[in-house]
Amino acid sequence: MKLKSILACGLLAGLVSCSEKPTDEVSNDSTAEVTSGMQGLLLESAPEGAVTINELRSSAKLGDAVAFKGKLIGGDPVLIENRAIMTLGDPAKLTSCDLMGEDDHCQTPWDVCCDDNDAIKQNIVTVQAVDASGSPLKEGFRGLGGIQELSTVTVLGTVAEGSNAENMIINSTAIFVEKDSQ
Repeated sequence: MKLKSILACGLLAGLVSCSEKPTDEVSNDSTAEVTSGMQGLLLESAPEGAVTINELRSSAKLGDAVAFKGKLIGGDPVLIENRAIMTLGDPAKLTSCDLMGEDDHCQTPWDVCCDDNDAIKQNIVTVQAVDASGSPLKEGFRGLGGIQELSTVTVLGTVAEGSNAENMIINSTAIFVEKDSQ
């Protein structure tokens, strides 16, 4: 009987220790939290009522909740490494180099270098995912749901502080990535 009690206590202690990390192995690294937070942004279907970036820029004001669709086009880079920041452009108003048909025309296929600077300013937005303090998360959007240059995405979010006529910034709350959009 004593052996059974010792084995039962040992088994119970083993189960408890397997389910908990020893305190010296607990990490203060928030990468796991950021990753799960970033994954939580993804939508399984496109939200209804999304406007173009051109429409967004002409009507949205600071603090407005918005839904819009755009393509990862603009300058280089359109995806910031190690920060949840990306640039989206309105493909109906801007022409990315991948659509120009000239092999050596641009440095990157997602560049919009041949468009007028004023047109670029009016048809580009910066999208970011932020933490509780309003700082961009320290993980890039690249790969999230398949996001890469030239991806088409629909974003739900809020027009952020710091937005102005030159640059509209959106704090994203949800993102839908179109499959096979490249």
